[in-house]
Amino acid sequence: MQTVLPEARQRWRRLVLAFLVALAAVAASLALNPGTASAATATLTSAASGRCLDVAGGSTTPGAAVVIRDCSGAASQQWEFTTAGELRTLGGTRCLDAYNNQTAAGTRLVTWNCNGGANQQFNRNSNGSITGEQSGLCVDVVGAATANGTATQLWQCNGQANQRWSNGGGSQQCTVQPNNPNATQQARNLLCFIQSQYGNHIISGQQESTWIGGPEYEMNYIYNNTGKHPAIRGLDRGDSPDFSQRAIDWWNAGGIPMIGYHMGAPTFPDGYDGSLQTVSINRVLTPGTNENRSFHERLDGAAAELQQLEDAGVAALWRPFHEAGGTWFWWSKEGGQQYNRLWRYMYDYYTHTKGLNNLIWLHPFNGAPDAAFYPGDAYVDFSGADTYAGNGNYDPLNAMYNRMRGIVGNTMPIALHENGPIPDPARLQSTDTRWVLFNTWHGEHLTVSNSVAHLRNVYSSNYVITRDEVPDLG
Repeated sequence: MQTVLPEARQRWRRLVLAFLVALAAVAASLALNPGTASAATATLTSAASGRCLDVAGGSTTPGAAVVIRDCSGAASQQWEFTTAGELRTLGGTRCLDAYNNQTAAGTRLVTWNCNGGANQQFNRNSNGSITGEQSGLCVDVVGAATANGTATQLWQCNGQANQRWSNGGGSQQCTVQPNNPNATQQARNLLCFIQSQYGNHIISGQQESTWIGGPEYEMNYIYNNTGKHPAIRGLDRGDSPDFSQRAIDWWNAGGIPMIGYHMGAPTFPDGYDGSLQTVSINRVLTPGTNENRSFHERLDGAAAELQQLEDAGVAALWRPFHEAGGTWFWWSKEGGQQYNRLWRYMYDYYTHTKGLNNLIWLHPFNGAPDAAFYPGDAYVDFSGADTYAGNGNYDPLNAMYNRMRGIVGNTMPIALHENGPIPDPARLQSTDTRWVLFNTWHGEHLTVSNSVAHLRNVYSSNYVITRDEVPDLG
């Protein structure tokens, strides 16, 4: 195709209200069972945030929320596994508890009088995860957030950093690294955040148009109808060559810029129409040709904008040569081998020659992903596909997702990098379709393909990450 804080408080008020309503229905606390300790007490530190598992406010009241907080050595951050499988805290007087014996993903974790119930039995695993004996689900930091006070829950195990725990306080480093060894800290943080969401949640995104009522048209439409902003702002160098300031502003507001490029076939004009033209990729990549000179002018122009982001401490998802495998854009018309040469050329030029270290490289297939158009793991940080399912069709697109997984495997995040209708969050979860992000296209792809009611359902879902829920990536 061509082309914060108040929000956070609103969501947490809804969560707290729901928690209190549920709490009122629980029977009176059960008798304390002393159990038998199997090890000394120690802190449990989240690999994603470096913060410690903590009883909110140090409360001894049954039903107190279990959260993450800066490690302080307080009694409410000291935990011990017992031979009965319990996780005890507060001097052994309270146990980690799956609220109200629930076993569904999203069940909140609290402390309760120790009673030997199956919902108070947990297993510690070699990969750092902690699983509930009753549910088989993992102890998870909600939304893979890293802020003080973030709640914990049971969630499907996925190996991400917000489900890994270690003994001892202090910062834990994310183990996922960009391919670029000189990547900025912001770029590393961004990739870690993307990876941490995979299998946990889907990150919301919206492509801007700039020509329909100004560059904020789509963002305002979403906010005015849902009270939320998308986490990702999609921009395009071909549509708007001077995108850098909007990307910087979006990052500074707590969001993530994702930048594509409808690059015109070299010697043809930039933009959508130019991108549909035909050119010899051999000539594009041969020094001294008019096509190569034109190509480098475009590479350098985009690099100058991207450098402004790096100078401002901003990382970005870089999504060039999109809909790989399609027969409409010049970069895919000569087949996978030529496409891959082009991708690798840009990657090497931007990474090694231009020294752009703030980019996370998102490789974007079309709706029928073809492994022949995959440049290789050494040139890709994560990958994705796109399709437009038709107005009002909120299908999870499971077949396309599984086709992607067959190409990139089970650990690399997979993005729905363009869409019209937004897949229904409940159906995404029920079908195990684990897109890490969506990016709704602009104009009527937002306003007609999605009903207002559906937008509200999406942007209020606990499964969907909005801009107010993105941690500080700076």
